[in-house]
Amino acid sequence: MGLDLYIEAKITEKATGRCITMPDTEDARKRVLDPDVFDPEECQYFTVLWMCGWDAAVPRNSWIDIINRYLKTNYSYDDIIIPFPQSALREMCSCLFSNAIFPEDNRFLYEVESSYWDIHQREKENNIPYMELSDDEKEFHKWDERENDEYNFLIKANLLRKFIYELERIHYENRYTALESDKHEGLWENHSYRLPDSFIILEEDRQKFRANPQAYEWSFRIFNSY
Repeated sequence: MGLDLYIEAKITEKATGRCITMPDTEDARKRVLDPDVFDPEECQYFTVLWMCGWDAAVPRNSWIDIINRYLKTNYSYDDIIIPFPQSALREMCSCLFSNAIFPEDNRFLYEVESSYWDIHQREKENNIPYMELSDDEKEFHKWDERENDEYNFLIKANLLRKFIYELERIHYENRYTALESDKHEGLWENHSYRLPDSFIILEEDRQKFRANPQAYEWSFRIFNSY
């Protein structure tokens, strides 16, 4: 099995504590629109950002370290659901940007082990020359193909940064711009799904949220899926 790593969020009304978001699925819509079968507990977190593959274990481990430092907790890298405060998002994003460049000492490993964010990397001189690869390694790990792996982290980091700025627009200006989103991959470009509009099912809630987004609270968690 591989690793699927999610940053997830939900939005609740501050005055009532009522959750107004849930996954954008046909089944969820039916449950909300039919009050006879609607269960408030069905309100769930929606995906803000998604990464897959074991390379994602590197930012995951760093994120959990950040969360433990912020919350004075002891979550392990194997824990599946890990809540975190909104205040951690900027540091988590900075960490993700650091994964856009792999350290020379492990960038050709099948599973990258660390980024420059990790303290043991920051404390090293890191003056390693370009590594010599055997013919087999050159066939399996071409130097220019690693660019794609690094670039994927850069894309994700930029998307998370965009999301953070929209949260701050709510904080400083009490308005928001609906971000583009894919229902599986979280923030994404050129898709029809919108964040958070597509996850606020009831039109009345959407209108109230647009009118006064500061009246709502965001909650965040990591979903660490194997």
